[in-house]
Amino acid sequence: MFTSETIARIQKTVWDLIGYTYKGSVSVNEGPGLRVAGDANAVTVTAQTLPALARAFFRMAQELSAGKTELNICETAQFESCGAFLDFSRNGVMTVDACKRYMDYLSALGMNLIVLYTEDTYTVPEYPYMGYLRGRYSQQELHELDEYALSLGMELVPCIQTLGHLEQMLQWKEHQHMKDQPTVIMCDEPDTYAFIEAEIRSIRQSISGRRLHIGMDEAHGVGLGRYFYKNGLTDRFELLSRHLQKVVELCQKYDFYPLMWSDMFFRLGSKTDAYYDLESDIPQSVIDSLPPVGMVYWDYYHTDDFWYEHMLTQHEKMSKDTIFAGGLWTWSGFLPQVDFTWATMEPGLRVCAKHQVKTVMATMWGDDGAETDHFLALSQLPMFSEFCWRADECTPELVKATGEFLTGLPKEAYEAFSLFYPGAVDRRTGKALVYCDLLYPLGPQGEELEKSIDRSRKALEILSPMNDSAMCRYAAALFDVCLQKAMLLREMRPRYLQGDKDWLAQTAEETIPALMEAYEILRDEHKALWESHYKRNGWEVLALRYGAVLGRLTDVQDVLLRYSEDELDAICELDEQPLDPTRKNGMQFYQVYVTPAYNL
Repeated sequence: MFTSETIARIQKTVWDLIGYTYKGSVSVNEGPGLRVAGDANAVTVTAQTLPALARAFFRMAQELSAGKTELNICETAQFESCGAFLDFSRNGVMTVDACKRYMDYLSALGMNLIVLYTEDTYTVPEYPYMGYLRGRYSQQELHELDEYALSLGMELVPCIQTLGHLEQMLQWKEHQHMKDQPTVIMCDEPDTYAFIEAEIRSIRQSISGRRLHIGMDEAHGVGLGRYFYKNGLTDRFELLSRHLQKVVELCQKYDFYPLMWSDMFFRLGSKTDAYYDLESDIPQSVIDSLPPVGMVYWDYYHTDDFWYEHMLTQHEKMSKDTIFAGGLWTWSGFLPQVDFTWATMEPGLRVCAKHQVKTVMATMWGDDGAETDHFLALSQLPMFSEFCWRADECTPELVKATGEFLTGLPKEAYEAFSLFYPGAVDRRTGKALVYCDLLYPLGPQGEELEKSIDRSRKALEILSPMNDSAMCRYAAALFDVCLQKAMLLREMRPRYLQGDKDWLAQTAEETIPALMEAYEILRDEHKALWESHYKRNGWEVLALRYGAVLGRLTDVQDVLLRYSEDELDAICELDEQPLDPTRKNGMQFYQVYVTPAYNL
């Protein structure tokens, strides 16, 4: 039963968030779904849950602010759980206050789930190196976040790791005895299960909910590292199943219902170790041996119904509880990939509704250093919330309009953000421009470079009137760097081959210093944004990268001057004919743009 205090608190939270005031009267009833009826003088709200109530206040404000004189909103959620999955393991650990504010935004959209991805960024008292120097959450901080989620009617689900993705923990000498592969812990070892039990026990001491995500994805080479040298060749399906059984028993001991990523079963069933393999064969004996666990199907890549249909059908053979994890593309570097998010999630969510999936989550990964602030992707959350509540009415225009009302930023700002990328593809041209070297041809070339110049100019034009927003100032500084860098790259090698030493000297004396100043502005805007949302830990990674770019520009400046003054006979990097710079597996991380050396 809603109390008057709860109603007032939820209303204030939502309306303060979006800066809305209503002078009429509001009455609230409990009932199925979400209903809002009334006008500018009086409104009646009916809601089933606290997130539905928060959404009702949001939708009421949205419609009245748009000029509607009569309200007749009627919505029903088509997913039981719908929320966001925030990656706090790639250096960026959100402060408690910022995470609470993020929950407020989720609540306003009617979302009732938040998953915190913490590989090592939470406290396990028995293992002091777990999250050491990485901004880990204390047990009290996690408890505070859990309590806040409960106050919004929201479920907080921790996501830990119990097999792979433990490289941060395994780097320390203290934990070497638990290592199978560099990122994977040893199965079948008592010390391993003592560690996993300590993980689960610590989470239980902080979190009240029943669901716990135990990870277990991308455990590449499990059983083939130190485990192989100790135990010999082992049936890896049996090894994975045996390990899972032990982890599930530990979850049950602490009254958790476990969820796990499903990909390792599909990889082991594939002759090419591929998750999305149509010929992947998971033996029925393995499926029959699975303990009670929710299988989380993650897919951020496919743009047609076929793959989602196929993968959901395969998952349904494994578990009656299939969870879908789609993606708001925050891991392509510096800004969210808006276009690719829609292209992949529209078919994904539609097929999930068809298959009556109960839980969907929008993952926001921070691969390669958490370069993209989670708050920059707030406008994309309606991709999930509006599909949940408005089903087939959800369109790109509706997502943009809802994101605009939620954040207060005009939709044009997010259209500018999208220009950091060449379209609805995973091509990280903007990131490449920020990091790539002026002398080595490891960034965009030819037509791709020309198009990036045009996009950067267009983005700067759109963002120029929005300088009062910290996010837009940051984005503008980013596009300014990209524009200057791209124009330099376009000219550098041709001018060198022409023997234009005057141009090279001017570049060293004037153009590069201007570019360095632009980098310093970008770094400072990025740092201010980071410090407003994240703990200080982790920023050093980006500070080091900015420092490396600036240091290398100083070095290039020196090379150009020495060559223009005939102290150097040649610039050997520019003498080589540029080749396709694509690395293995299409890798698009920081290290591939700065040097051809494999190890930095």
